[in-house]
Amino acid sequence: MLKFINYQLDDEERQQQLETQVTPLLQQRWTKNLNAIKEYDPALSSKIQQYNSSKHSIFCTKTAQLNIVNINTGRVLYQQAPEQEMIQEVQKFIQNAPFVSVQPVNEHNDCEPLPVKVDALMMFGFGLGYQVIELLKNSAIRYLVIYEPNLENVACSIYSIDWQELFDLANRKGTQLSFQFGNAATTIVNDIKELLGLITGLDKIYLYRHLCHPVSDEVFAFLLQNSGDLAALSLSGRQFVGFNLAIDYVAPHVNNVLGYLDKKVPLSNSINARYEKNMQAFSRLYPEIYQLFSQYKPSSWQLVEYPNGDCNLWHKERRVYLYYNLLAESTALIEQYLAQPFKDDVMVGLASSEKFKSFVHYQYIDKLQQIFLNLKNEQHPLPEQVDSLIVFGVALGKQIETLVKKVDIKNLYICEPNLDFFYASLFVTDWDAIFTSIDKENKRIYLNIGGDGTVYFSDFMAQFYQVGAFAIANTYMFSSYFSPELLNAAQSLKRQLKVVLTMGEYYDHARYGIAHTYISLETEHKFMKKDRTVTDTLAAKNIPVFIIGNGPSLDQSIDYIKEHRARVIVVSCGTTIRSLYQLGIQPDFHAEVEQNRATFDWITQVNDRAYLKGIKIISVNGLHPDTASLFAQSYLAFKSGEASTQLFQTALAKRGFDVASLAYAYPTVSNMVLSYVLEMGFKTIYLFGVDLGYTDVAQHHSKHSAYYTSSGAEVYDYKAFHGNAMAVKGNFRPLVYTKPEFDVSRQVLEQVIATMQPDVEIYNCSDGAMIKGAVALAPHNILLGHEITDIATALEHYLSELYFSQSLSAFAKPILDFYDLNLLSDSISQWQKLVAQPVTTVLEAKESINKQWEFIKAESTDKHNLLFYLFYGSTNYFLSVLTKVLPKSENNAQDFIRFNQVRQYWHDYLADALDDFVSQPIIADKVKVNYLPKLATKGM
Repeated sequence: MLKFINYQLDDEERQQQLETQVTPLLQQRWTKNLNAIKEYDPALSSKIQQYNSSKHSIFCTKTAQLNIVNINTGRVLYQQAPEQEMIQEVQKFIQNAPFVSVQPVNEHNDCEPLPVKVDALMMFGFGLGYQVIELLKNSAIRYLVIYEPNLENVACSIYSIDWQELFDLANRKGTQLSFQFGNAATTIVNDIKELLGLITGLDKIYLYRHLCHPVSDEVFAFLLQNSGDLAALSLSGRQFVGFNLAIDYVAPHVNNVLGYLDKKVPLSNSINARYEKNMQAFSRLYPEIYQLFSQYKPSSWQLVEYPNGDCNLWHKERRVYLYYNLLAESTALIEQYLAQPFKDDVMVGLASSEKFKSFVHYQYIDKLQQIFLNLKNEQHPLPEQVDSLIVFGVALGKQIETLVKKVDIKNLYICEPNLDFFYASLFVTDWDAIFTSIDKENKRIYLNIGGDGTVYFSDFMAQFYQVGAFAIANTYMFSSYFSPELLNAAQSLKRQLKVVLTMGEYYDHARYGIAHTYISLETEHKFMKKDRTVTDTLAAKNIPVFIIGNGPSLDQSIDYIKEHRARVIVVSCGTTIRSLYQLGIQPDFHAEVEQNRATFDWITQVNDRAYLKGIKIISVNGLHPDTASLFAQSYLAFKSGEASTQLFQTALAKRGFDVASLAYAYPTVSNMVLSYVLEMGFKTIYLFGVDLGYTDVAQHHSKHSAYYTSSGAEVYDYKAFHGNAMAVKGNFRPLVYTKPEFDVSRQVLEQVIATMQPDVEIYNCSDGAMIKGAVALAPHNILLGHEITDIATALEHYLSELYFSQSLSAFAKPILDFYDLNLLSDSISQWQKLVAQPVTTVLEAKESINKQWEFIKAESTDKHNLLFYLFYGSTNYFLSVLTKVLPKSENNAQDFIRFNQVRQYWHDYLADALDDFVSQPIIADKVKVNYLPKLATKGM
């Protein structure tokens, strides 16, 4: 449970001293051990030297011993003193050694004291290797077979043990060593046969499981289950797939790693009474959870109770416990967290933008940079009062009892994907007391039980919006235990929450969205009807649609796109237009989702206005008028949640024009296009170049895109600008690399697909990230169905029915004139009074934030006031920053200086934004991208 590296490191100065002392010794040992291995097994030496450890590394614990850490997760393999731990483990094994009988037996015992002389022993897991030397010292083994699927562990052992001593011991004891490195014991059947051929009269093979592994644990269970049945043990063709379900995860080195059977003891009356009391509480407060667990039967993990009343979780098939000591680990976990809590720093690191330097919002982000820089380097203990805390994982839940008692938590969110764990917690944790305490103090608790974490974001945002999305910035996160599933869920949630705050609709976005929508109405852009009754009967909805993104796999799909071009509708996404122009393909539609004028500069790299005028553009309201002017016609829908949508959509509906809106048109243009095409009613969709990732960080877009020069070099360092990539499951390969924005994009695509199935067919022909709900289809396997002979005519008729034909230009001015700019000015003046004076206490700081949130909510009820439309997103942002810099106590003067500095920035922001808007409410933004080259004009 507590196997994280931070638990095993000393203070910084002492740790540095330890590492300085140890480093020269490690270098010497590495050289000495490689020489020893080379003499014994040259092939093994070569393999170790060539192996590049990417996930695991050794480190020195505070006890001056070596351990192995997973660099990606911070998880360590052993406890603080691995050498002593291995000595104790070997002694325990010698006293009671598991074995498999390879001859028929009358009794089915699977453990006995290890004899002084052993014919054959199989060890599962090598690790740092201390246990191998200790075992050889204490026994005489003829044949020792060692399986270690993880070569990184072997590489780490070169620094830990004396390999020459290992070889000398084996030689002196007459032990034949068989190193099966890179093998998870899947060759077990043949290995048993080989041992039977080598050892006359072999009746037992002793089994030393040193490390758990999904596959070798299945082998271990297979051996014990078939002990005495040589036919079963010798049956060829046995496949071992491993314990790969999320619920079956166990750490590599755990309590009872040797695999002894649990001695079952009936649960005590007090344990059962707690379950009954908890279930009564759930029946009142969470009836769905009550129904789920009223007749629940654990699938993998079961609760066990020791004679002294302590409890644990036992995995029935893998024969391991979750805890070493429930109460001690739970207490230590909370103590460590109280001292060094994890707070989701989604606000810290938000950068200013050269592209948007003229925007009021980004000018103030630039002013905040030094404050963000200082925040990055700070670490504080958990405050006594916390607004929001998310708990990932419950297990037996004792740590939650302690957390609730020690910390005043206003909003507590608890997630537990493992149903076995939560069920067991009903017997151990006093949930009834937790609920009573929270209810009495008028707090909130939210439970998300089961699932795989994919819905955490939408569930949490529904909760956050009740208290204000700015609460995200003051949210702490706590993990009760480690599992890959829980880690992925937590990381995914953090990425998504960051997108909410970093991609919110701030003042400039709102003001230009209103202006651009106004201009779209005036210039008679087409708006999509919400009612599709007429188009539902038209055959054109069955025309296949190719959505083409600018991912690197587009380059491999071009021939297939050209082959089918005349029989489909083609939509280019964003920067893809440049690639298609270079490749001689003219799409039917081009799509943009960004509202700023940078889209004009990107598109006009295609220096061929006739080419562009042969294309229609689809987008959401807010499309820049200069960009729209490049194309034959603009076809728009509203984007749900935008200020401009809220302002214009309802007003148009009241005038008899109910315009369609898109709920999933973010964060990338690919999301908007898929949502748009589905809203148009098309039934068969193919995705090309919608990679949302890449196999090589240097190949992140099509080579024909503006991200590369004509020579194929990157225009800018993509990795340096966007950061390190993260691995996700691939569409045609095991995994690809992506960035957080793309991963959120993938998840949103999956959401929109889920809402439309089974009424549509969506095929992912991109060699990028897997998109759940989209069928992976290699481009060469495309088979188009029923064809319409005259697609152009059918499409024009379809569009004429799908979009309002009447002019909406007459409505633009009356809709905007409904709002009173004097009211806006008065509201800003009132608001500035709320933040005019510096705060001098923590309570004043909190009240300042809450009063502002209540103020903007109250102002939203005034139908003639634009305040809420223009400043809701910016308010969330700045209240998030103010929340982030809340003073920790009355005694820290620097905290108050920082808080009041941000308060003053916000005060000035409001004034600058008001002046900006009132001076020219209807004006298109003037963002420019000056570094893009123009392409030579081509004949099509």
